[in-house]
Amino acid sequence: MRKGRRFDSDTWLIICFLFPTLAFLIFMLWLPFVQGVWMSFHNWPFIGEPKWLGLQNYRDLVTADYFGTAIVATLIYSLSTVIQLGLALIAALALNQKFIRFRQVWRGFMLMPYAMPPVVTGAIWMYLLDPDLGMVTHYLMKLGIISQPIYWASDPTWAKWVITLVASWTFWPFMFLIILASLQSIPESYYELAEVYGANLWKRFRVVTLPHIRGAILTAVIIRIVWNLAKIEQPFQLTGGGPGYETSILSILTYRFAFLSGNFGMAFTVGIFLVAFTTLLIAPFLKGFQAQVTQARKMG
Repeated sequence: MRKGRRFDSDTWLIICFLFPTLAFLIFMLWLPFVQGVWMSFHNWPFIGEPKWLGLQNYRDLVTADYFGTAIVATLIYSLSTVIQLGLALIAALALNQKFIRFRQVWRGFMLMPYAMPPVVTGAIWMYLLDPDLGMVTHYLMKLGIISQPIYWASDPTWAKWVITLVASWTFWPFMFLIILASLQSIPESYYELAEVYGANLWKRFRVVTLPHIRGAILTAVIIRIVWNLAKIEQPFQLTGGGPGYETSILSILTYRFAFLSGNFGMAFTVGIFLVAFTTLLIAPFLKGFQAQVTQARKMG
């Protein structure tokens, strides 16, 4: 009986600790999401009565000319996660080496893009890429790479890559911090043992480093994919979603329908596609992360 009462007491204690988080998720996440799904089946104007449309919003969206353009822009913008990972991995591996001097200074220098608000970073890049006054155009013309100024933010081809590269430069330090912290948790004795067995630099990375930082990499990639696709302030600041719909990634398309057109039903329809798109992108990484956790439990 005493054991049962103790179990009941522990259970209630766990519920008390979980209740604030569960309440927050229910009222601030799941209920608004369900409401958004319901609104996506309506013509829901900013002012006026909503009208039931069923799946009409979904049919109108997937058959619209701008939908394919928005999907392509979102896919290209998603590549910023790959670029961020590459920069972060190279920088973290370099700064984890003992022979690098002034490592603290270099770390602070590398964190500068992430320390600034994205809107400030976007403003800096808007100036750098200005076709008349920007340093990028000036030096490209001086080196003979281009013969005339390029309007980066309004060119249909370049605009997609502008928002992708600027996002990569702004947010890669987040991944850098996670990977560097994981690297520093690897015992030095593992590398010493690998050297005893004659492992070269590449083998030490493949056999010792990579297995220990794989979980950190997967975590960083999942978080950054979700955050990249949810943020609109910097891409919208740089291009406004244009020219036309060329840089209207799904999050910007949601904003345009909600606050520029006042069509909240269509905005939430795009939002549902954004959730599905993000889920498809992160699903392989979630599976890999789960496999990593299972393997760690077996080894533990």
